[in-house]
Amino acid sequence: MDIKHLTTGMWVESYHGVGKVIGIDHQHQSVIVEHHHDHQLQSINVSDLIDQPQLHNDCDRYY
Repeated sequence: MDIKHLTTGMWVESYHGVGKVIGIDHQHQSVIVEHHHDHQLQSINVSDLIDQPQLHNDCDRYY
């Protein structure tokens, strides 16, 4: 996934699950994600994100 397409507040998926982007670190090509299931924060490299066009920003479920 390209870091230029990420915005704060959007939902993303990684191998760690679904979470909301709360911060973007362009220098280190990573994002800080708040996980949906336990609200834990984690720094995830952008290359570890899974591009899921069905995961909408206003919903944490697939269509």
